[in-house]
Amino acid sequence: MNNDAQLSITQLNESLQRKAVEDFAKFYMGLFDVNNLELMSNYDVVKYMTDINEHLTYGRYMTKKQRLADSVSFSFTDYRSMIDQLDQKYFENGNPATAWNEWYATHFLQLANS
Repeated sequence: MNNDAQLSITQLNESLQRKAVEDFAKFYMGLFDVNNLELMSNYDVVKYMTDINEHLTYGRYMTKKQRLADSVSFSFTDYRSMIDQLDQKYFENGNPATAWNEWYATHFLQLANS
């Protein structure tokens, strides 16, 4: 994690929160679609995942773009709360300190080694 990134998602302004949620939702949908959410469930986020996953399941016949937009619109608060629990830090421009794929790989390795 870069030391210059000190903001939580809740400290970003609304438009940057939306950008952060959209970026995370793309990452999350990829994990959801291949049934690979085990790492996420090691955090206190299951209550958010349940709502997000239910809505993603309902939208499985949408295009990827439609499904992403629908999921972010419907589950914005759940995504934001989940990101906050995952302790991702952000730069003032709304970019995450660590790319989500890198975050996942790092946390997966930490879990595997514990």
